[in-house]
Amino acid sequence: MNTKIRQAFFVLLTFVGGFGLGLAAVEPYQVTINGQPSSLQVQQEKETLLVPLTIPVTEQSAVWTVSFQRNDQAHTVNITMSTPKKEPLRGYPDCYYCAGNGLCANDYPVGSGRNYSGITENTCNGTGRCYHCSGTGKLGL
Repeated sequence: MNTKIRQAFFVLLTFVGGFGLGLAAVEPYQVTINGQPSSLQVQQEKETLLVPLTIPVTEQSAVWTVSFQRNDQAHTVNITMSTPKKEPLRGYPDCYYCAGNGLCANDYPVGSGRNYSGITENTCNGTGRCYHCSGTGKLGL
């Protein structure tokens, strides 16, 4: 009798444990920044999503517009980051941060969205695009 109760307990424990693991395996949110996929990890706290972004401030005064679009059915977060561009006097110069190629120079390898340890490189928000020229290779566009 004692072994039957013990067996029933282990079967019930296995069922409840498996059910709990199934609930814990929630699909992570995919992040895109300005249409480019990012490897940023979204943290969820109850009904709120936390997205760690890096916003560069290269001048004494910088203005950025950041908008978020969350889709719970598709588990995606679309982020649009932009800054108003100024018209240059003599054309747009090549970006000297990325040598005009539009790839994030802080990544390893360049443009991968990862650092030398293989984790998300936060300077370019994991997109692999230069954040100074938005991946265009030209400053001011």
